[in-house]
Amino acid sequence: MALDINGYNATFNAFVKFADDGMRTNGKAVARFGEGGAQPLEGRTIVAVDPKTDKVGKIGRSLEQKELNNKVRTAFRNAIIDMFGGENNIPPSVKSAMLLSDYDKGKPLTARRILAVKTAIDNYNASEFAKNLPDTLDVDVGGETFTFDKWHYKSIVANTPSAECPRSLDELRQLLSGRISHGREIIRDVLAGNGGNHRATPANVADMTLALHAAALRHGEKMQNGSFSVADPDGRLAQWLDTSQEVYVRASSHLKGYQKMQVDGHLNMTRGIDIPEGKNGLMAGMRTINYGTVPDLNHLDNGGSGPNRRLFLKCETFGARISAISPVDVARSKSNVMRTRYVNAGDFKQSFEHTRSYFATRGEDPTAGGARKEHMTDRVKTALKTSVANLKAAGRKDLAAILEEGNVTKSGTRRLLHNLNKAFMLDPEDAEMQKAAAMIFKAVDEDAAGLSGDLNNRLGNEIMIETEDLTGDK
Repeated sequence: MALDINGYNATFNAFVKFADDGMRTNGKAVARFGEGGAQPLEGRTIVAVDPKTDKVGKIGRSLEQKELNNKVRTAFRNAIIDMFGGENNIPPSVKSAMLLSDYDKGKPLTARRILAVKTAIDNYNASEFAKNLPDTLDVDVGGETFTFDKWHYKSIVANTPSAECPRSLDELRQLLSGRISHGREIIRDVLAGNGGNHRATPANVADMTLALHAAALRHGEKMQNGSFSVADPDGRLAQWLDTSQEVYVRASSHLKGYQKMQVDGHLNMTRGIDIPEGKNGLMAGMRTINYGTVPDLNHLDNGGSGPNRRLFLKCETFGARISAISPVDVARSKSNVMRTRYVNAGDFKQSFEHTRSYFATRGEDPTAGGARKEHMTDRVKTALKTSVANLKAAGRKDLAAILEEGNVTKSGTRRLLHNLNKAFMLDPEDAEMQKAAAMIFKAVDEDAAGLSGDLNNRLGNEIMIETEDLTGDK
């Protein structure tokens, strides 16, 4: 029955309001009926005392007082029965909190008892709601419907304190819709140069990531484990994230081929921002973001053409505030708006779990189990390795060397295609070069089949989010 409770009824809300006010001023406050008689009304004092002295007297002091106390308890009990659709539907934990043994004995109903019952209802309802979540949920955002899978939102519900947890699917829809809309607003403002309108708090950063999940769904793509590559031509999204008071420089096996490059005058080491779990947290049970810049390669080779600048963003289960980065590299990696946060006690456990997770998944196929990781896939690596070997065997070590430039296997498909174009243009008539180009293009096309985004910007199997996807415009 708890799933049918879309909210507390007016009578129960009135009791709770009284109890909240009473507990702030007097933990022993008890309910008394207002001037309107025995039926408590929202906005009135409802708590129970001697109607003549307006004070709590000993039980049995007057028959009138005992009767009023009984009426207060009965009204409270009936409000709960009404919410659950019958006394038999009230959960045992709620009945226990109600102290039914005190009914019809003239005892006053205390504010502490009212709040204990509310807590029991919240805990039961949150537990039942989490257990009965549907496999999918349609969420309307600005007139557009997005269908999220249970794994998207399950952890948000499960990790929200029971008093704050949505009590219905409609409330959950409203929560997600509001957060996605807010995330879009942040992205629009940041890209327009108005990032100062929003602080990069963990909650705001999490809302931005929800907007990315929604953008991916537009192309039928979902990400439980993997990375986003986001259009960020002026670097404003990355710079806004750098302003967070929770940011820190961290080691990462991701974006490895670009971490030693200079971007905006600083070393391009990845950063982390940890996000508390709950209704303002990340999707899919994640607790932190790992982000950095995928640099514009146009500056390479004396202004030659290349992929555009992007934001790399990966949601992960554990933070990595404690990592093997030298203080010198941390200092060299800070942008001019960045102030890294101090270490706290929880960072040691998070970093330990992150390291253990890293070794558990080391060498894993970036597409395994539907993962959307940005690492170059085995198929493309094999095509590259074969092409390099064939070119060397044909006496074209110069072309083979160009294909391998820039730590290419760690820099992704975008760098490989950049190198391939450079090598091909150097000698487009070479037969072995033509075979290499055909082999690499075939592998890249097969890996990207059905995936959105410009191949020239792709690192591996990540989800590509373009400018038109970010603002919410269709």
